[in-house]
Amino acid sequence: MDGYVKVWKAKAGRIDEKIYGHFIEHLGRCIYGGIYERNSPLSDQRGFRKDVLAAVKKIRCPILRWPGGNFASAYHWEDGIGPVEKRPKLLNYIWGGIETNEFGTDEFVQYCKDIGTEPYLAVSLGTGTLDEAIHWLEYCNLDTPTKYASLRKQFGHDQPYKVKYWGIGNEVYGPWQVGHCSASEYAEKLRQFAQFMKAVDPSIKIIAVGADNPEWDMTVLKHAGALIDYISIHQYHGSEDHYETISAAYYVQERLKLLESEIKHLKLDHVKIALDEWNVWYQVVPEKEASEKGIVLLEEPYTLKDALFAAGIFFTLHRMSETVQMANLAQMVNALGMIKTNKEGLVLTPLYHVFDIFVNHTGRTRLGMDINSDTYSIKAKSFFEGRLSFQLNDVPYIDGSATYDNSRGLICLALANYYKDKDAEVEVDLSEFEFSKEIDIVELNADDVLAGNDFDNPNRVQPVVKRMSVPGPVSSVKLPAHSLIVMKIPVEEI
Repeated sequence: MDGYVKVWKAKAGRIDEKIYGHFIEHLGRCIYGGIYERNSPLSDQRGFRKDVLAAVKKIRCPILRWPGGNFASAYHWEDGIGPVEKRPKLLNYIWGGIETNEFGTDEFVQYCKDIGTEPYLAVSLGTGTLDEAIHWLEYCNLDTPTKYASLRKQFGHDQPYKVKYWGIGNEVYGPWQVGHCSASEYAEKLRQFAQFMKAVDPSIKIIAVGADNPEWDMTVLKHAGALIDYISIHQYHGSEDHYETISAAYYVQERLKLLESEIKHLKLDHVKIALDEWNVWYQVVPEKEASEKGIVLLEEPYTLKDALFAAGIFFTLHRMSETVQMANLAQMVNALGMIKTNKEGLVLTPLYHVFDIFVNHTGRTRLGMDINSDTYSIKAKSFFEGRLSFQLNDVPYIDGSATYDNSRGLICLALANYYKDKDAEVEVDLSEFEFSKEIDIVELNADDVLAGNDFDNPNRVQPVVKRMSVPGPVSSVKLPAHSLIVMKIPVEEI
């Protein structure tokens, strides 16, 4: 046997829906030509791409972050409200090109309503001010006879938007960011923004900038931890090598555990972690025309190995469900996008299909689980800017999670076989349960870990559903090489 899995009846925690969140930014073709394209036969009267809307609805996006990212640090929200034809056209000096401001706050909130998601706004800590943030909060959330609430009504939106999640800045620890500052400077700004924004609307949740740097994070948590609800961490990884890419998911796990330990050390149990930017980022393919115009695209050709990395991220988030309660893939469409579009239609990448599998074929109650497999050690270097090297030991060849879907009475046993070229036999022990012997299996796989989907071959990598007979409470299950499966096992209510 290559692995052993035992699932326990005991409930081990609740998985927050928000770990399946997404992120859109005014970067390349994410907004314009991605989710929004005026005068396209594929768009509705508001400019929303109907094919993208349908794809996002299918994976039930629970929270959507906007307008950035780096773009947020130089964004002034008042440029994006009111009649579209009167909005200013400005240089997007963050990512290149012209920002038309056609897609602003009202459009974003309406888009969130259409897909049934929570909006998450990031306020500028670069060129923005506290007053500007308070005015934005008033515009979105208040029903008062005051200037900005009245302005929202004047523009045809009588009811407050009730935006709950507000990020204070973005990556201000980095010199690439407008508004770059020290940890102590940021912590004081954060304290003020959180204090006064919560005074205006006590119902909101504040997300602080974390830096994946213990010294920075401790400074922020000590100074402003009492006023915040989440601290963020951003993780981008990827390599041309299969095992380096997979192992990066377990590097992310180590970084999340380190941040969790700081929160616990300071006894800030109310503060949760938001992994509000994560993705594979390693092999940018620019378009000639766009690169000549100085526009950054960041359009990645995602493959099966990248999807298996994403599965590893979700296994980590399931294990850490007590602390990590929000995550946002960066990004949703085209720019680092799990969905690719052109003028004729769209393509769903393997990353999209991992979201489909975890959102629609796993549960939200985490079950106790023992899992054992052979492991490997690796000294890996992230291909992304060559900026990260790490040594990891005990990276599993087989990993997974067990959840319970209350609404359908299913144990959902998700298992990944990370072996590049080897099928794996796994002993699965379900002896604590009474269950049906005939089950459905959802499998994501392809002939090669480097297989991906494009407009010429849009279905090279996609989930398939199979039937399987489980002979007894302890059974041998074959996991094909480089695959993700979910066993959906009907049981009596747990």
